[in-house]
This record gives sequence, C-alpha cells and structure tokens, in this order.
Amino acid sequence: MCGKSFAGVVFFVLSVLSLPCRITAGEQAPERKDWEKRWVYLPHNLYVDDNMPKIQAIIERSSRCGYNGVLFADYKMFTWWKLDNADRWKKNARRLRAMTRDLGMELNVCVLPFGYASSLLFHDQNLASGMPVKGAPLTAVNGVLVPDRTADIPNGSFEEHNGDRVLRVAFQDNPGETSFIDKDVHRDGECSLRFENVGRVNRHGHGRVCWKIGVKPWQQYRIRAWMKTEKLSASEMKILVLGGNRTLQHQYLCVGQGTRLSHVNNARDLTTDWVEQKVTFNSLDNKEVLIYAGIWGGTTGKIWWDGVRIDSVPTLNLLRRNSLPLVVLAEDGRKLEEGVDLERVVDPLLGCTPWPGSFETSHEPPRIRLLKTASVPVRDGDKLSISCYHTVLVHGAQANCSMDDPAVFDLCRTEMQKTREALDPDGYFMSHDEIRVAGWEPEQVKRFKTSGELFAFNIKTCSDIAFKYAAGKPVFVWSDMFDPHHNAHAGYYLVNNTIEGSWEGLPPEVIVMKWGGGDRARPGLEFFSRRGHKQMLAAYYDSDVVADYRMWDTAARDVPGVIGTMYTTWANDYRALERFARTWWGQNETPPAQEKP
Repeated sequence: MCGKSFAGVVFFVLSVLSLPCRITAGEQAPERKDWEKRWVYLPHNLYVDDNMPKIQAIIERSSRCGYNGVLFADYKMFTWWKLDNADRWKKNARRLRAMTRDLGMELNVCVLPFGYASSLLFHDQNLASGMPVKGAPLTAVNGVLVPDRTADIPNGSFEEHNGDRVLRVAFQDNPGETSFIDKDVHRDGECSLRFENVGRVNRHGHGRVCWKIGVKPWQQYRIRAWMKTEKLSASEMKILVLGGNRTLQHQYLCVGQGTRLSHVNNARDLTTDWVEQKVTFNSLDNKEVLIYAGIWGGTTGKIWWDGVRIDSVPTLNLLRRNSLPLVVLAEDGRKLEEGVDLERVVDPLLGCTPWPGSFETSHEPPRIRLLKTASVPVRDGDKLSISCYHTVLVHGAQANCSMDDPAVFDLCRTEMQKTREALDPDGYFMSHDEIRVAGWEPEQVKRFKTSGELFAFNIKTCSDIAFKYAAGKPVFVWSDMFDPHHNAHAGYYLVNNTIEGSWEGLPPEVIVMKWGGGDRARPGLEFFSRRGHKQMLAAYYDSDVVADYRMWDTAARDVPGVIGTMYTTWANDYRALERFARTWWGQNETPPAQEKP
C-alpha cells in the first residue's frame, strides 16, 4: 500500500474530476445497502487556493451518489501553524469544514503519522527512528577522524572481464545474451555493463549483477553507482542488499526530471542520462551481504551500470537526542568528550532537503573534528571508534518517527489541538501504517521485550491522546500494523524482531480501517471482530470495482461489526466514484443535464 506520503499529491484537472462515470446497464446492485459509513478518501493541499474548487467538485460528486463521509489528509495538517501564511491554510480548512457540513457529510481527518512521518519530523528531524552503529573504526588524519574502509565492491567499474563475462562477481545474468561489456558507453573507467532486452532470453526478466562481500556488523554503508537507461521497461529496477534472510536496503532509485530527481521503482519506456544512485543500509549483525544492481521483470530497452562502490558513513543522517548516545573511544578505551576533545558532531543536512522533515542520502556526512585543546591526545594514524544512531529511508525517502520518545507524544498533543482548532472534525484517524523502521533504539531495547510491545505502548499512548482531544468523537486507525495476518509479525522490513502482540495496546473503542485483500482479508476481519472492534473496509485501491467488491463482500459476510466502506485511491483517480457507489450500495446518480452521461 505504497503512497500514503501526502506531500506532492498530483490530481487530475477539474474538468476530469467533475465528470460522473458511466454506469453499465448490466451491473447488478448489491444485496447489502445498509452501510453506516460510506467514505471517500481525499488527500489534498489546503495551502493552495486553486485546489479548493477541485476538492469541492469531488465532495459534491460524492454526496450526490450516496457517500456520507470524507477521510481528509494533508501534510500541512501537522505544520500549518508554522507556515508563512498560516491564515490562508486555516481559511481553506474552514471552507472544507463548511462544504461537508452543508452537504451533511462527516469530515474525518488523518492525524499522528508515525509511518509516513515527514510532517511530524518537520518540527524536529532528530525524532526520526534510529538504527545503531556500533564501534565504527576511525583513523585520525590531520585533525579529523576519518571512517575506515570496512567493505569493498571488487571490480565495480567492470574493467576486469572475459569477453562479456564480468570477473570477481557472484553472478551475472546471461552474459553475452542480455548482458554485455560496453566500451562505447561508460561513465567510470573504460567500459560499463549493459543489459539489453532481457525479456527475450530470461523468462523472469532478470538483468542483474551481484557481488558477495564481507562487511562489519552494525555499520552504516552507502552504495554509490552510476545508472543510465534507454527506453527501458521493467517491473522493478533497484540496488538490492540481502543479509541472511533479510532485505537491508529498501530505497528506490532516482531518475532525472528536468533539474530535479524523482524516485522510481519501475520503468516504462524510461530514458535517462547517467544518474548517480546513493543508497544506504545498516549491516545489522551480518558479516557478509549480497549486493545486486539490476532489473526484475524486464522486457525491452537498455540499462547501464558503472562505478559501483561502497563506503562507510557512520555519521550520515546522524540523530542527536538525549536517548541516542554518541560515543567516540580511543584505542585504549578512553572516551573523547564533545566540546572538550571533539567538536560537537551533528549532521546539518539531516532531514532538511528540500524542506524540513524531508530526508535523503546524497549529501556528504559530517566530519568528526578534533579540538586542539583535547584532554585525550590523538595523533595522526591513531585508531578510534564511534558508536551512534542514524535514520534509514524506505522506498521514496519514507522516514519513520520514534515510537516512544516523549517529545514525539508532545507533538502529537499539539497536532490534535491544532487539528481540532482548525477543522473541528467529526472523527480522528490515526495514521499508523507501514511503520517500517522501529525497535532499535536503546531505551526501546531495554524497556520492551519485542517491537510488538513497543507498538502496543505507542498505540495505547496515541489512542489516549486522540480520545482526550476527540472529546467523544470516534477515533480510527489503519489495520495493518495490528493485524497478525498482515504486517504484525516477525521480519517486517527493518523493524527489530517481531511486531506480534502490537494489537494488545489497541483499545476496542478504536474503529479499524481494514485494508489488505485476498487471502488475508477475512482472517484479519475476524481477528479484529473477536477483539471487539467495529471495522470499515478500505476498498477499491485503483483496481476493478466489481471484482474488488466481490472479494470484500465474501470476506466480510457474517463478520459482526463491519459498519462501512471507503473509496480508497492512491492514484488520485476519482473516475470510478459513481461506479463504486452503485456497486457497493446501489446508488446510481443521474448526471446533470449539461453533462453527457
């Protein structure tokens, strides 16, 4: 369910949004027409005045065909009072509130975004979820402590080869058939590695080169690689790092769009000039990892790789707060103190590009500088080490928030107060979903036996905050992080140990928005029903409306407490709004006379 990052949402033009969808005469209305809640999911940016007619068009269309509620999301919901023109946002928030009231529709708003946490981290980037670096080796050079090289990618520029076969790699897909040494197109050295039309030969569409390398456990590494494409089509393109049975690197790659870079996971006829990829990973307890550069599900086109290398970057996206210690030790075990032996170590570019709360891994890490007045003498060539905490990014630069730092809950209280002030919503929706980095911070490891206990503590604390400010209004939450049939299990992304048991902190009064269909739909619905929760169904997901309805209708049949459904689009596509209404509750709106049906 990627795509809950609410910043930068692109909508269709108003003329498309306002046209009702044609309903096929042969469609049958469902038997069930008693949904208490019939919502539409609507993320948008209230800071832009021109967006208000678009929002109004969607809400009015929804009302005409039987929707009775809106789930609204805006990144600036959590930052509006710090905007240059906070009154503009607040004015449009009041317009939104008036629209829904005039139409008799509930307004529910997303709050407490721990999974896609950029808006919380806008206020304090150091509250990002941390992962540990333990004893990263350093060497003193001209008054600076320089990270030692503890890993190497051999032949990353592909200069060593036998014909089209690359030497010193773990494997290479189809050398001489779909992968070739290219001496005409290269970025680093005298040649590059090109994959071309991999679907002709490899039935899986694989076009990959892989290295097996040694690493030091509990280190932060950055992989840098040059990539170029020409009319490439593939379901996935990525730099993959595997350690044991775990994927350690989840960042998407970047391609150029004008003067800016954008994140991509797949390619459709993609052409881009050489772009340097920079992705990071924490080695955790691994002494050996597999590093892939390549495509999966490839069909046509070309992709080149060159200059693949790895560096130790212990202080990149370094987090500094009281609960996350930074320790620099001399070789004899003496501790160097910041302000006495060292300058204070901070990453000035942490979470501020292009705006506060936005993280990246392209900038250079801060240097660790010795002070001339140091009480612990350090000479050139001396060996030292650093232990510290850094944040890790997932997919399109997704950053998670710490799950238990008291300062985070203070921000949550402020956000609830400001949301109530600006919108006076009819319900509050906790945005706990896809929380992919958690459980590694020292207080968390000390206090909670598992990440499941940590998540249970977090959702109980957040629920208490939400109910206090909701003052009798309902509180909702996404299902996935509390569903043992979905994400609440061991080995989820970069969460420590297991999320099992997270549901123990979820009060039964919280209404669960169940998402995740297929085989896990009914077990999840039954699980929450047994625990006493009312539930709604997050349906559609930009899929076939009728097929999706049939799946959910079967899954939810005879499950007590399922009270509603929501038109849930991540592509911001509202063309199926009317079709969804007809399919789910039998409503068929008659188009206005000036519009063609």
